[in-house]
Amino acid sequence: MSHGEKWGLKPVSNWGRWGKDDQLGTANFITPEVVKRAAAEVRKGVTFTCAIPIDNGGPVFPGRAGIVRLMSILNLKARELGLPSDAIVNDDVIMMPLQGSTQWDSLAHVGYDGHFYNGAELKDVTAHAGAARNSIANLARSLTTRGVLLDMVRYKKAEAKGHLDQGYAITIEDLEACAKAQGVTFQSGDALLLRTGWVPHWYKTPAERATYWHGAPGLALKTAECIYEKEFSCVAADNITVEVQPSEMPDEQLPFHQIVIRDLGLTIGEIFQFEELAEDCAKDGRYTCMFVAPPLRFTGAVGSPLNPLAIK
Repeated sequence: MSHGEKWGLKPVSNWGRWGKDDQLGTANFITPEVVKRAAAEVRKGVTFTCAIPIDNGGPVFPGRAGIVRLMSILNLKARELGLPSDAIVNDDVIMMPLQGSTQWDSLAHVGYDGHFYNGAELKDVTAHAGAARNSIANLARSLTTRGVLLDMVRYKKAEAKGHLDQGYAITIEDLEACAKAQGVTFQSGDALLLRTGWVPHWYKTPAERATYWHGAPGLALKTAECIYEKEFSCVAADNITVEVQPSEMPDEQLPFHQIVIRDLGLTIGEIFQFEELAEDCAKDGRYTCMFVAPPLRFTGAVGSPLNPLAIK
């Protein structure tokens, strides 16, 4: 019995759907036709970044190290470096968790019962080589598709507060009703972009950071069924775990991660921000965009920071 069935979900799995050697998971829904349709979403030529700054000021899941940035070359004349030039040169180095900012989780990030997506085993992820299967690098050409922003903050009339309630579990009914209110019909291959307001809450109310990690609004476990049925290619949220915290399962902190990553092969993104995009969507009434969000082509990595762009 899968964990999902144990937790009351319908049987949901994409293992073998695209062959026994598949490592893309739901990114397979992003076909050439889907990309062409996504390009047609660009009408105004306006671009929004959905990333937070890469620095030590943002919300990062507890236990992950901070970001260290150093100048490896500082205001040196190129001739001092052995180059035939009078240019002045600067270089820098950064050390950070790959999940330490706006980031994607790879299909080797979370599993259960000794397996990751599509039957990958624990031996496929090693300390020195990383993920031999399901590495985030497999998606370097993918995750460009139509983005659908579900502005749950505005839909739930929480604009004055700026975020959903701490610990609020977003249901399938919430997703469908919000989409209907916004005039959106889901299509296979869509990127689901979820605005909860929780990442902005970190920045806007520093005095409340002591209780920030006590819980967060996010997707209910049951929404895994909707994600499976609607054939979303990826899900990104402006919170820390995509799923609701505290967990709905008493003995499992990240049940949603286990089902959607391991069983569905869904790429999920955390610590996004959608404030400017949401404002523009509210003004023109169009909640779809071209979403361009490939990860870094980092061999063996189980996650990747990125600068996702929404283009309208």
